[in-house]
Amino acid sequence: MTDTKPRNGAGTPMRTGHRQIEITLSEPFASNTGVTTHVRQSVLRLDWSGLTGYGAALAADPAELDACAPLLADATPYDLRRVLDALRTAGVRPAVAAAVDLALHDLLGKAAGLPLHRMLGLAGLPLPPSALSIGAGSDDELQRKGREFGAWPILKLKLTPDDDGSRAGVLRSVYGGRIWVDGNGSWSPERAVEVAHELARHGVELLEQPVARGNPAGLGHVHRNAPIPVVADEDCVLPEDVLPLRGRASAVNIKLTKCGGLRAALDMITLARQAGLGVMLGCKTESALGVTAMAQLAPLADHLDLDGHLDLCDDPFSGVVIDRGRIVLPDAPGLGAQAVHADDIP
Repeated sequence: MTDTKPRNGAGTPMRTGHRQIEITLSEPFASNTGVTTHVRQSVLRLDWSGLTGYGAALAADPAELDACAPLLADATPYDLRRVLDALRTAGVRPAVAAAVDLALHDLLGKAAGLPLHRMLGLAGLPLPPSALSIGAGSDDELQRKGREFGAWPILKLKLTPDDDGSRAGVLRSVYGGRIWVDGNGSWSPERAVEVAHELARHGVELLEQPVARGNPAGLGHVHRNAPIPVVADEDCVLPEDVLPLRGRASAVNIKLTKCGGLRAALDMITLARQAGLGVMLGCKTESALGVTAMAQLAPLADHLDLDGHLDLCDDPFSGVVIDRGRIVLPDAPGLGAQAVHADDIP
């Protein structure tokens, strides 16, 4: 039984541990950035006052996590902002800071005996459906997946520089739901506008990151001339990236491992609303730990893309349930993610 008694824990030292894990995908996933067959990530464990909090980092060196331990030794989960500020001052990369951020939020919820979304005052708010991503592949494979996932309300199609948008029509020929497209920076601004017009012919709702990162003028050109909304992804990494996107995109895609965790994600959501931008909450291909953490903020989003754990064979965590796009948040305190393969957790 989970202990939900609120904790003070003053003077209790915090212990840290971490382990690198490798998770296998059930089938390779292809995109403009390559083919993914395995996911490597580090799981961070924080023990404090009889409670355990978990966080995860992608592409983190163990030494980077070790360097965070001195800043955590005398901290409590109630010191979350102070610790995260200290990590930023120390130059800790956002991907590593995200692991600490998640673990502290997990402990904070467990100390209060509440799921994080309830602590944030988000209980009872409606949740948008999540999209399911389809990797780049042959037309036959695309049609097979369109039929296989026909019950999902939204499918997100990954395209490459060789695509002209017509493959959305291949998917549309077998799938009647909503379609999003992710360009992963595939095209020049002029070509992206042409592709967007072709996508619109097939009822595509939005186009994510059509041009390479670092070309704000080009992104703005697509935003002004495309017949469908443009979402900034690779061009929106940190909170300071949000306001400059006003007038250059319709929405921003926020990911925990890019921005530095839940605190930064909340800041980005606030900034996006101030700038009149829509909010998509996304994820990487990662364990249910990170996806469940982001799902705690789902009531604040216009669009959700939280399928990063669904194609994993040996995920060491369970948590958020996504049933054909419908999000069911866990009731457990903290992030709500539970370790299911104890041997893989530090």
